[in-house]
Order: sequence, then structure tokens, then C-alpha cells
Amino acid sequence: MIERLTLAEWQAFDALHPAPTFFARPAWAMALSETEPGTAPVLLRIRSGRDRAVLLPVLCEQRSALSLRHLTAFPLGGYSCFMYEDGTMADAESAQRAIKEALRYAHSIAITPWPLGPGLAGRPSAVHETGVIDLSNGLDAALAGVDGCYRRMAGQAERRGVTCAVSREPGAAQTYYELLCESAKRWGIPEPVRRKALIEALVRYGGEDVEIWFAHAEGKAIAGGIVFYGSSEFFFWSAAMLAEYGRLRPSNALNFALLRAAASRGMHWYNLGSSEGLPGVARFKRDLGAQDVRYNEYAFARTPLNVYRTVRRTLARA
Repeated sequence: MIERLTLAEWQAFDALHPAPTFFARPAWAMALSETEPGTAPVLLRIRSGRDRAVLLPVLCEQRSALSLRHLTAFPLGGYSCFMYEDGTMADAESAQRAIKEALRYAHSIAITPWPLGPGLAGRPSAVHETGVIDLSNGLDAALAGVDGCYRRMAGQAERRGVTCAVSREPGAAQTYYELLCESAKRWGIPEPVRRKALIEALVRYGGEDVEIWFAHAEGKAIAGGIVFYGSSEFFFWSAAMLAEYGRLRPSNALNFALLRAAASRGMHWYNLGSSEGLPGVARFKRDLGAQDVRYNEYAFARTPLNVYRTVRRTLARA
């Protein structure tokens, strides 16, 4: 009832039926696997009874201490989604049955369903919130939802000479990482959350579906971002800016440029990512016209493993 497809089979399926979110595509899983030792990109084909087969992209980890197989979909804030073999999204009932069957293959599963697709039943292990702009009615309709002050700042940035464009130069990942390092200093953290090795792997595996953008002014890159394309979702994954150039409002100009890029690729959604606990960031997204979307993260485990974990927690408190 459960079949682990080869990576080549997953890539062939993705070429015909790319997932709506980049996080559920093989390039994301391959980049993670390369930078997370002991993990492997996996596409499971799951059939429950006479139901249609459901495909579930995951990252598989073999935990050697107890020979446990753990599935994550996906770490680092990523999502997964349940798809039928014709590329359409599986309904909530089929997804729920697929999870139940998948626990015959794995001992535990941590999964965050794509916020814009069917969810799962049950008590979530965590609740998140993202900001999403609906592009289904076209760019003009999306821009009409932008706050007037935000719009003026974007125009101000352009008048002051800020230009935004995607970079395909060989050194783009390095240039962007240097921006991230400067941003990390401003935030008071020792090194960027987004690691250089992962960024380079994403550029290598992602092809045209991973882009590094820069906002330039005064002859240098003063801000930038990394974006992902699914078949219907444009995701703004990482952002960085030189603090001393904040007065030029490069982030405003960059988001306007990215909205146009997303619309030109026919994206339905512009997802700005999670911002819970960051009220200033959440406000920036709302000013851009984003609507708050709540979504859940789930943790499932076989009953014996749940019992084992409960005993361990009890002994630890004793």
C-alpha cells in the first residue's frame, strides 16, 4: 500500500505536474538532504483500500539509536502537500487516510500542510501565520490593495535611483550571503539563519524556479531576497538589507518588483512567509496588501513510540 518512488521518478513526475508550492518539489528536498546529513528526499505513493493513490513529498531520516524512521515535511519552515497522480490536490479525507497509512512506513511524521491547500484534522503541534497576496485577479487588482504610504515609499525609492532585478551571475549566492551576514549583525545574531551551503544548493537544484533578486543603488547591492516558484505559489523565502540604506526604501521597491515577477509567471499566490512574533514585519506585509492566513503543523507517531516518549518525559521529571 506504500511505495517509495525513486528520485528520478519524483523528478519526472514534477516535470509533468509541479507541486503548487516549491517546498513540495524535489529541488527543495534535494537541497535539504545535501546539507542535512542522514536525510534523503522521498516521494511516497500511498494507497488506502480502493482509494486513489496519494503522493506525499517528505524528507526521510533514519534515527540509528532505535532504528526509527522519521519523516519531515518539511523542515526550516517548509510545507508539503498531498497530490493525486494526475497532479491535482488530494482532498482532506484522502490526505488524512494517507497519513494513517504512512505511519505503517514510518515511526513518526512531522508535517506542515501547504497553508493554501486542504488541511488535516487533529490537534496541531504548533500554529503559524503567514501573509499572502491573492494574484488570481491580476497584478492591477493586487496593487490596488497596497497601502498608499507603502506605494509612495516604493515610488520614492525608484526616484532616488533604486533599481531591482533578478541576478543569474555565478557570484549571486555569495553576494546575497554577504548581505545576510550584515543583516545578522544588525539583528544581534552571530551568523545568518539561512546557511550559505543551503543557498548554493538551492540555486544549483532549483534552476529557474529559484531566483536571487537585488535592489541596487549608488553602484552596489543594498538589499536582496531569494524567491521560489511552485506551479501556483511565489514564495519570498529570505530577505536582507544594509541598514544604512533603509532611508532609500529598497524593500518597498523590491516587493513591487517581485509582485510584477510573480504575476508575469502566472502565479496565483504571493506568499511572504511566517511572521508570528514579529509585529513590525507583519505590519509591513499588511501594508503591501497581504492577508493573514493561519496554518497548522502536526506531529504524528505510532502508539508504541508515543508511549515510549511519555515514559521518557515522566522519568526525566522524576
